[in-house]
Amino acid sequence: MSMPTTILARTMSDTVETDIHRVHVIANEILPRYNKPTLSFEQLRKLADGPFDLFLIPLVFADEYRKDPSIVFNETRRQEIRDHALKIAANHGFDTTQPDLVPGIEDSLRSAQSEGLLNVLITTGGRRFKHEAMEERGLGKYFAEIIDREQTYFRKEQGIYHLFRQRQDKFLRVVLVSGTATYILAGNNLAHLKVAGKALEVLTVALATEASYNDEETLAAAKPSMTIRSLSELLPALKQRALLPASAA
Repeated sequence: MSMPTTILARTMSDTVETDIHRVHVIANEILPRYNKPTLSFEQLRKLADGPFDLFLIPLVFADEYRKDPSIVFNETRRQEIRDHALKIAANHGFDTTQPDLVPGIEDSLRSAQSEGLLNVLITTGGRRFKHEAMEERGLGKYFAEIIDREQTYFRKEQGIYHLFRQRQDKFLRVVLVSGTATYILAGNNLAHLKVAGKALEVLTVALATEASYNDEETLAAAKPSMTIRSLSELLPALKQRALLPASAA
């Protein structure tokens, strides 16, 4: 097999931005509207997922969800949750201000780029997460591609598969870094794939920090290929496994 092109894919809300506290605020304003108990921060980090509807629908519409778990993809229910979330976000000014960046993100992006890795951003969000938003924060220049809601709306696997199919590489390796367990599971589902003479390999890296959507125990249960506890550990961990282009040469 030919040498792989290696892409370093990061999830937006917990490896680039620190979004989890905003999620906590919005979730705890939605739940009482349905006479549901609010979540402690510790409880949230066992459940949190992006977008909001994917983890709130089982809580808000618990009876329906028990009968039919596919309700998480019911567009009427999803839109209902999103409408609440958008209004709450606007009330708090979340729609006009951006959360803090994860400490060390620019250095991590710059270092990865200098090692020959292609930085890709994956998000379940919409327009504000596109290149323009990243450029405003001085990060757009580091990303070769941004995969957004158009490719990740129904399944997180879609975004990775879209990236694989649109590229011409005979062998594509995606190192997926995320603090969200469902992204780790999605990456694991695509660990090895061959389609039309092309090969995909996905390795998952759990980033367990205070900004991660899920706590370390929840991330570990998703069985990542490796776990790191700061972005400064990322490249040394990849180098140790000979996953950097230079070390694989």
